[in-house]
Amino acid sequence: MKKNTKQLISLLGLGAAVGSLIFLNEKTYRFVFGRKKKELKPPENTTFDRIEAYKTNVRAKLKDLEQEQFVRISKNNEKLYATLYPNTKPSHRYVICVHGYHTDGIHEFCAFVPYYLEHGMNVLLIDQRSHGKSDGKDITFGLQEGEDLLDWIYWLIKHFGEDIEIILHGISMGAATVMEVSSIVPEQVKFIVEDCGYTEANKEFKSTLKMMRLPTGFSIWLSYLFFIHNLRFLRHIKPIEEVEHSKVPILFVHGKKDPLVPFEMAEKLYEICPSPKDRLFVENAEHAQSFYLEPKAYKEKLDQFIQKYTSH
Repeated sequence: MKKNTKQLISLLGLGAAVGSLIFLNEKTYRFVFGRKKKELKPPENTTFDRIEAYKTNVRAKLKDLEQEQFVRISKNNEKLYATLYPNTKPSHRYVICVHGYHTDGIHEFCAFVPYYLEHGMNVLLIDQRSHGKSDGKDITFGLQEGEDLLDWIYWLIKHFGEDIEIILHGISMGAATVMEVSSIVPEQVKFIVEDCGYTEANKEFKSTLKMMRLPTGFSIWLSYLFFIHNLRFLRHIKPIEEVEHSKVPILFVHGKKDPLVPFEMAEKLYEICPSPKDRLFVENAEHAQSFYLEPKAYKEKLDQFIQKYTSH
């Protein structure tokens, strides 16, 4: 075989290997950080099933309530959607509900809408970028979502008046998002509820890999892929650093049997928070289950914060 032919074969082989690596990297990135493509079939006969059935019933009832859709344009020109459930009585109090990974506003927070309406709030359910009705291909675990949330906060103030009061309520990745802005929110934000949020994105990925019985070293690869698309590593997303300088009261909620976001993260967040705080750690709750396993205790904590930190 001629030398030139061997070199050509080698180059073609190298090109194929590089192409395969690029393809693998992009497929992996899209699988982890991309919009959810299809619904996963849930397990049968579990607490998860019962919660989903409860949500389905609540959502059916919410369809009869007055609601209004709003759209914001993000800095990268993506449409971000939100649904407002106005209170039947005039109210200057608003709660912004921020959902977690691979869900949307109505699915995550449908069970909370009746509670907040009964307590005189207007309820804004946002669909985070790359979720629900909102545009986007990339999920950044709080990096860009925090900026989007600030935009919604200032839009509310501009749209409904400087005298409004705002509550931020986040679950899972949404909890990380509300914590990301805890040190920089305007005075209209009266308190935050963070339910099963993580301390740092990089540590959360390591924990998830461990739960899946995969090498935690894969987090380095995922962080590298994240950097290629977002010019930041996962280690740069640290809600705990914002909580350390929080300007507002925070209610920390977490299930002690959470397999996805370790309970130890909640303890660290609570300990480091310098602002007024309280906690609800539910004994047998897994990820994002606290409200459904202990609704009375959860509502009592919310009652206390609403009574203490908002006007009536």
